[in-house]
Amino acid sequence: MTKLGRIALITTPEYRERTPGLARKFVYRHLYSLCNHFEVLCTGRTYDFVMETVNGTVSRQDRQEIRRDTEFCVDREADLSRWRRTICAGVVRQPESIEGMVEVAFELVEQRLDAVIHLTDWADISSKPDSMVLRRQANVHKVPIANDIDTAEALVTSWKSTLAATGGNGPVFRERRSGNRSPLEDLRPGQSVLALIAHDQMKLQMCQLVVERASHLVQAYDCILTTGTTGQWVKEFLTAAGRSRSEVDRVRCCLSGPWGGDVQVAAAVTRGFCSTVVFLQDPHTSHPHATDVMLFEQAVLLFQRLAVRQPVRLATNIEAARVLLRA
Repeated sequence: MTKLGRIALITTPEYRERTPGLARKFVYRHLYSLCNHFEVLCTGRTYDFVMETVNGTVSRQDRQEIRRDTEFCVDREADLSRWRRTICAGVVRQPESIEGMVEVAFELVEQRLDAVIHLTDWADISSKPDSMVLRRQANVHKVPIANDIDTAEALVTSWKSTLAATGGNGPVFRERRSGNRSPLEDLRPGQSVLALIAHDQMKLQMCQLVVERASHLVQAYDCILTTGTTGQWVKEFLTAAGRSRSEVDRVRCCLSGPWGGDVQVAAAVTRGFCSTVVFLQDPHTSHPHATDVMLFEQAVLLFQRLAVRQPVRLATNIEAARVLLRA
């Protein structure tokens, strides 16, 4: 069956601990139809929770909840097995923890997610950069998101009504934009990739540094990954300095920071593509996407601590950057 969209389903550890009954009831009541019609992405521990719920003991009351979501009764083991197979085939596991949240946020920013169900509470959202980033980017890119069970129920009920009205053929979601090449396309672990990010007041220093170190950068890095505006500045400065077209084209521009560029660079780090990051930060100005910056730094520091795939070097001021990029 052709899937009619992609959604993310995430439950925070705190939500599962405080309200395990609500989380399980959502699985029993809705996950069959979601997996029947959509590809469902789950971060690692949510995936484990779903599999434990689906493959565990299902009480008579649980079967009544399941029946509300299916066109068949699950009193027979054969039908219960059918329910389990549909969910197990429809849920796609993402990495755990911050790495998984970066991947989901990256898919959203890259226009490959149609909706997000992130069962959490205000305390979780306000204290975790990854939760705040996911909600902010969903708002930026106009992707429906539910952070509480009541809103999630309303979204799923609306999708089911649309499917019923169209005979299960949709469309359920607005058409996604397509055709844009991802800046991470063709990058592979083991390549030498440099990431450049600069706040507005630091872009001139960044460009001066790149021009100053251009010959070294060409020899040391296969690709230079940047957030949008920073990359445009860097390209213009390299061109003005007389660098070749092939050198200028080595710079790949992600989206601007507020539109998810920091998330795209964070994904390059967590996927093991990028081992050196220069992020020139302006300590005197507040930024509307400060949570994206926090998530990025959290991802980098996590991979520094775990030494996953490859170590990551991070410079956040011009002095440290000159050391990292010296010839």
